[in-house]
Amino acid sequence: MKRWFFLSLLLFCLPGCTPSGETGVAGRLLIEDQPAAGATLEVYLKDEQDRSTAPFAVATADDGGRYRLDLPPGRYFLIGRKRTHEGSGPARMYMASYPGNPVKVRDGRLQVPAFSLVEMGRGRALVPDPATGVEGRVVANGEPVSEVYVYIYTEDATDLMGPSYSEAVRTDEKGFYRVDLPAGRYFVAARKRLDGGRLGEPAPGDLNGIFPNNPVEVIQGRYASLADLPLAPVDLGTRSDRRSTGKFKPTGTALRGRIVDEAGRPAAGIYLFAYSDSRMTGKPSHISEATGDDGRFVLHLSDGGAWFVGARSAFGGPLEPGERVGTYGGRSDHGVNVKRGERLDLGEIQVKEVW
Repeated sequence: MKRWFFLSLLLFCLPGCTPSGETGVAGRLLIEDQPAAGATLEVYLKDEQDRSTAPFAVATADDGGRYRLDLPPGRYFLIGRKRTHEGSGPARMYMASYPGNPVKVRDGRLQVPAFSLVEMGRGRALVPDPATGVEGRVVANGEPVSEVYVYIYTEDATDLMGPSYSEAVRTDEKGFYRVDLPAGRYFVAARKRLDGGRLGEPAPGDLNGIFPNNPVEVIQGRYASLADLPLAPVDLGTRSDRRSTGKFKPTGTALRGRIVDEAGRPAAGIYLFAYSDSRMTGKPSHISEATGDDGRFVLHLSDGGAWFVGARSAFGGPLEPGERVGTYGGRSDHGVNVKRGERLDLGEIQVKEVW
């Protein structure tokens, strides 16, 4: 009822007025202390934990990151968001809740102090000690390489691949990186993908490398200066050999179908995952190749039985904002029963972008 009351006030006053003169909010959105041009300020009536509906009102920041929004008197929660694209790379998502939430709009326009948006999905899994970590340079053919992701692992059981890394940073224009860490023992790897992404199995044309002197000992209060970490192109033959075994091994038992987006169009670049556990957590038992332009997939299974199926646009790592994600909808638990030797058609699975 409260929401409909506020909406009726806004509709009554449109265009360009507010219930009691001029009331609302104004302020500025930033990213790394620079204006967040084109960012949106979203206004909600409930806090973030309870928010499950569309925003009550939205404003777009100008070139200076400034926004201005008319609102009736009331209590609001402010959220800033921005999505950016860098060339052909993946989208980068920025978001922040205003630290002073909730705000109270009374008479006049409330001037909200500027606040900064932070990139989503870049949170640290390790709490670093002061002035402690590793630093070095990434090279290929002896030359520094920029925009390379450097990964820090706490163990090497996964061959320094997949989602078990504890930290990831990117090299600067001189190939330099520095990672803040707690004191301890670590393994270092680096990858540069043609699509600019942080996640996913390296493909032919990508660059991949493991620090030759792993493991690295990090002492509290010091940055360990490492020798150059060399990258080499991913070898097509080696990748094909890996694809003939393990999770990608072709079998006589499989699931097939098509991935579509919210508009029903074929979705390319989506991986299908099969889990033996209905909770669908941890590492999947089987993974498909990424879908092509037609959205078609084939997911090979080791045997018949009950499998639980999900889809996402990243291969490994925690779910991040901007990814496309979906699950098989034929059953409420996203499961399917397959007979040994059967190639079962699941029809269409829809993926949606998540924040």
